Amino acid sequence: MNLVWFRNDLRLADNPALFHAIKENNSTLALFLIHPEQHQQHGEAPQKLEFIKAHVKDLCERLKNFNIESLVYEIPTFNDVPEIFEKIFQQLSIDQVFFNANYWLNEVRRDKAVKQFLDQSGVSYQEYHSNYLLPPGTVRKTDGGMYHVFTPYKQKYIEAIKTQYKPPLSIPEPLEKSVGCELESDNLEVDLKLTEWAIGEQHISNQLKSFLQNTDYKELRDYPATKGTSRLSPYFTVGVISARQCLAHVLKQYGEDAFHSTWVSELIWRDFYNDLMFEHPKLAKGKAFKADAKDEWLNQPELFQKWQKGETGFPLVDAGMRQLLEEGWMHNRVRMVVASFLSKLCLIDWRLGEAHFMAHLLDGDLASNNGGWQWSSATGCDAAPYFRIFNPTTQSKKFDPDGDYIRTYVPELKQVSAKEIHEPKTQTRIQCNYPIPMIDYKSARQQALDWFKS
Repeated sequence: MNLVWFRNDLRLADNPALFHAIKENNSTLALFLIHPEQHQQHGEAPQKLEFIKAHVKDLCERLKNFNIESLVYEIPTFNDVPEIFEKIFQQLSIDQVFFNANYWLNEVRRDKAVKQFLDQSGVSYQEYHSNYLLPPGTVRKTDGGMYHVFTPYKQKYIEAIKTQYKPPLSIPEPLEKSVGCELESDNLEVDLKLTEWAIGEQHISNQLKSFLQNTDYKELRDYPATKGTSRLSPYFTVGVISARQCLAHVLKQYGEDAFHSTWVSELIWRDFYNDLMFEHPKLAKGKAFKADAKDEWLNQPELFQKWQKGETGFPLVDAGMRQLLEEGWMHNRVRMVVASFLSKLCLIDWRLGEAHFMAHLLDGDLASNNGGWQWSSATGCDAAPYFRIFNPTTQSKKFDPDGDYIRTYVPELKQVSAKEIHEPKTQTRIQCNYPIPMIDYKSARQQALDWFKS
């Protein structure tokens, strides 16, 4: 009997571990492990855990149609995983274990411990690449080192994809019969309050197709009031959809021109940050990528708390921070604005912002979140230079010209005109019970420039 260990690959399509486990009609069981304490240790959003559990329940039901029963266990941390395998092996005859590779520090340690246990138990295992376009380590400079600038990395990455591209795996055929399993599973209780996020692989596949057919991503992606982005990031994070599936749809629609599209470039940015995390594990330990990066930040808890709550007095910043709290997600353009605001205009440690994002984001991805914050704070690989400081008011006027995004998340300003909403007058703020700006932009910008230069 084969055992498929699902992790951040909660899908049937383009799932190499599942595909190879059942391709010869071998009896197969599915294994899902939920780690509440590990999520807490990683500082991840409680609702992200519920989002994962909801997709596990959905996938377990779908697997029944393929004559695959599921074992589901809630265990505290990664350290408890080998013990679960031991429990299963004591009661079931498992021939092979199939799983898709994870590449981050704690996950690699977990998998190393499991592999050692499997070797000691005489059970073979098969590990596959799954969630990125190419395995980390594929694209390197001629000297074998990792690229530290995105553009040449992207160019070489596209060359590698073109020579190594394989279409995504289809959903496998159901097994002829189910294997009986007397092992008891834990009953997952799901408490997902963010109901605007659809659950299930088929919903997300349709969402991808609709996005590619109906959205001009290049033109609309920076405007948070429009439906200009895919909103697929939470599903990437838990593996309901794969990057290879996305690339296949874009190639089908645009041919090789797809490689020059803005959206595919964003997929490669995702792989770039994952590759960096794989190459430099220190990034998972709160370290800046740049050895000479500024690492003396101002301790300003009152400003930080106002930023967290969306009470800075800068409407676009507040809208973004409130969207994060309400939806577990934030528009990418606004993420850059609020991150620049915290780390440059307030000179508050970027790691505090990174942690706050992880504590609330459904799409809280360790590598992408870390990469984004280090980019914004001028501490990371190929980061924005220290003197590139977003003006939140200018950004607001440019990318939310009518103020529709602001009005959605800052209802106090709903009746304020489009002309004034980006920078309300003091009297308007008092009438609307909206805060006075907590910093003066011009002086904060100059302070940041002087600070970074020193």
